[in-house]
Amino acid sequence: MNIPPEKVIAYFQPILSADSKTVYSYEILGRYIDDDGDVHSLGPFFNDSNTTNEEVLQVDRLVRRYALKKYAEEKRTEYLFINIRLAWLIQYTDKPDLMLTLKWAEEFGISLKKLVIEITEEEFNASDAYIRAILHYKAVGCRIALDDYGKSASDIERLAEIKPDIIKINMDYIHSSEKSYHYREYLRSVADFAESVGIEVLYEGVETQEQLDICMALKGRFYQGFLIARPQPSMSNSVINEAVFSESIENLYTVLQDKITKTEALRKSLDTQIESFLAGNLFDSGKKDYDTYLAKLCEELSSARLVYLCDSHGNQLTSNIILNSKNLAAYKNKNWVWRGYFYEALKSIATGKKSCLSDAYHDFSTKDKVRTYSYAISEDILLFVDIEE
Repeated sequence: MNIPPEKVIAYFQPILSADSKTVYSYEILGRYIDDDGDVHSLGPFFNDSNTTNEEVLQVDRLVRRYALKKYAEEKRTEYLFINIRLAWLIQYTDKPDLMLTLKWAEEFGISLKKLVIEITEEEFNASDAYIRAILHYKAVGCRIALDDYGKSASDIERLAEIKPDIIKINMDYIHSSEKSYHYREYLRSVADFAESVGIEVLYEGVETQEQLDICMALKGRFYQGFLIARPQPSMSNSVINEAVFSESIENLYTVLQDKITKTEALRKSLDTQIESFLAGNLFDSGKKDYDTYLAKLCEELSSARLVYLCDSHGNQLTSNIILNSKNLAAYKNKNWVWRGYFYEALKSIATGKKSCLSDAYHDFSTKDKVRTYSYAISEDILLFVDIEE
């Protein structure tokens, strides 16, 4: 496809930030104008296997220069996302100061701190020379975004070398998260990892209210997609679906409040049942075998899936007593100090609380969604109750 240079333009898709509910950045997207004056995406051109890398580079340069010039003319202050293919950096690996994007930014008086250089994850297996080129962008003040994170196997070594500021979660995972908890939990783990190492998360390709609600609940800061805002010819007076964004924030607040209320109600109900049982069935810490004692308790806890005891170091003192079953799961002497719910139990005890209720998770063996309740019977004995969610 032969595209006259004067027909190449850029559109800008807003990226919103959860903290301010305003536009954080615009992503540059390539467009061209046909002979009838209609605007079309350059995506098919860029992804056409018959299009050479040199042809793509030349057209993309036109898009980038157009976008940077417009950014300066409109006196914007938001960040600007610029897609860069690693293959284009080969000529600059030993002379990064000649990078055209940086030169154009200087020409138009744009602070390099406002540029976000976006690199696709699948290209992260590049040589150290490419890594040096990317790090030059960071050295001069640009931010680095890792695009399509999760689309292919992540190279943690490269991630550690480059230390991106932002990772963009691939839209396929967002769409799939509506159908399978596996995708949703994967997204949660990515968000937790990113938060722990100081990387911000951007969810792209958000198209429905449910997808936005899911992403909001997964702690991402930035959001992009047709539901929120479509690509636009100008950054001035951007059309943003603020209502749907505000609705998602309110939905999350409602969900969190409801979760807190239900969790506390369930915890207090279990506290009452446990304390009533202990009052009528004296616990003898000198016993060697607590299984019979726990079996009786399990029968009185209607919501219990199984119960067991551990010492304060996480060593299980009993079998798993399973509700309505004569079979005892042989977990005695196993250690659970590495489990998240055991940490939560210790933290509660340290803050003066006798009990706590974990967040929901999926059991290793059954895959059932459960929550674990803990109660400190004494300083050395902890009761754990698994409850189906």
